[in-house]
Parts: sequence; structure tokens; C-alpha cells
Amino acid sequence: MRTRLGSNRPGWGFICLLLVLAGLQAGAAAAARDEVVVTLKDKVIRDLSSRGLTLAFHLSLLNPASAPRELVRYRYRVTINQKQFLNMTVALDEPLTVPPGVETLIALPVKISYDLLAAAIGPVADMAVCDLVGDMYFLTERRKEQRVPIAFSGGFPIFKDPEVDWLPLKVNDLTVGGADVVFRPVFRNLNGYELLVDEIRFRLFFGEEEALSGQIAGDKSLPQMGERSFALPFLLDFFEAGEGLRERFEKDEVPCRFAGEIEVASAWGRLVIRFDKAQGLRLEKTPQ
Repeated sequence: MRTRLGSNRPGWGFICLLLVLAGLQAGAAAAARDEVVVTLKDKVIRDLSSRGLTLAFHLSLLNPASAPRELVRYRYRVTINQKQFLNMTVALDEPLTVPPGVETLIALPVKISYDLLAAAIGPVADMAVCDLVGDMYFLTERRKEQRVPIAFSGGFPIFKDPEVDWLPLKVNDLTVGGADVVFRPVFRNLNGYELLVDEIRFRLFFGEEEALSGQIAGDKSLPQMGERSFALPFLLDFFEAGEGLRERFEKDEVPCRFAGEIEVASAWGRLVIRFDKAQGLRLEKTPQ
């Protein structure tokens, strides 16, 4: 039985198709080698407060081509705890030049307001996860646009200011000329993590008169979902403070204002939290 020579070999059409596919793959690989490489350097939380924060993604841009590239715009979608929070496109007023062969660093900030976050996705516990997905658009020296996909993720805290309260003013001794008292402030931590407090600076007023000022001594750190109270003993001189203050101490409470700053060292930077509470302060008098 005769077999025609070459009958099992691929035809010229199939060979041409393979050559075309190989050329396309080579072109795609060359284009990929020519694109700007975007990598995440780190994530930084800035401006943390009980109102919100800024989560900044610090990115490295590396241009492997022989000519500069220009970043002209980017678009991204932000989801927090897998629910959409933000979707936007940003066109740069001035293109950012990315020279070849050297690293260019940029920051991609995401500003998060707790009020807007709650309205968009509902209640959030102590921590949340932010996912950012999008594209960056670069122009080549021939003004051809290149799209580079990006995808990054980072966690951030939901921060609540400590609550400030006080116990009744302990009056150990009360005379015509003055009083021996102990002011007992209470600080409550509403967060699910400890607050490492470095300093608490304060001013204490009875009515319009400043009664005491300074810093609270000792261990001031606030346990998670807990509180800490302090005892601040001092002497009041009614002759110096005035007749009005002495008359107030004849009643069951005095008007009180307690104001100052709490300085916290956190994993997200140093926080300064201001407080200012004013209301009646009940007197706890020791029987004479």
C-alpha cells in the first residue's frame, strides 16, 4: 500500500498561523517589558482622628524602557470590607515624568471619613480592610497610551476619642478660709485596643476661676474597652479665689470645667486628643 509523501505533515496554512501567533506573543512580551512596573512600597495612615483618616499607598514606578514615560491619569475603585466606598478617575493637571532606569516614588492617598463610611457601608467595628483596584495610564515617547493595572490592600482602625468624666469632688476639710479637696477625673477608652497615653495636660475651673492646672502623673494608659481614674489632691484658698467660690462650696455642687489634651503614642503615629467638659460637680463632704 502506497503512502503519499508528506500527507501527515502540517499544511502551510497551519505553519503560517503558528508563525503569526509566535509573533504576537513576542510582541506582547516586548510590550510587557516596555511597560512601567508599579509596586507597593508601604502603606501609611495619616491624620488619624475620631473623624477619619487618610490611608496612603506609597508606590514605586520603575520604567524599564530607554525613554521617559509620563503618568497622565489613573482610575481606581475602593471597597471597604468588600463593599464599594469610592469610584473615581483622576486626570493630572501636569503629567508626571517617569525617567528610565530609576525608581520614582508617588503616594496614592485615600481619604476616609467615618461618617461617609458608615453611610456607604453601614457600621464598622474596630478595624476595616480597604481594597484598591484600578489602572494607571502612561504615555510613551510616541504618545501611545499604556495601561498598567494596579491592585493593593491595607487595613485601618476605626478610632474613637476617649470619654472624659469625673467622680464627685472629695472634700476632706472645709473651713472659712479654704478647702482640702481631691478631684477625681475618669477617662474611658471606647476602642477595642489599648491606648498608650504619654501625657494628659489639663486645666480645672470652678466657675470662672482656675483651680488647678498641670499634668497627670503615673501610668496613664487606657485598657481596651476600659477606664482609668486618677486622684488629684490640692488646697483651695478662698481668700485668693474670692468670696463667690466659698459660697459655692456651701452648696451640694459647684460648676466645673475640665479641659486639656491627651497625647497618645500609637502604631499609626502620635495622636493629640483635645477634651473640654463642663457641668456641675457634686461635692462629697467628709462629716466634721
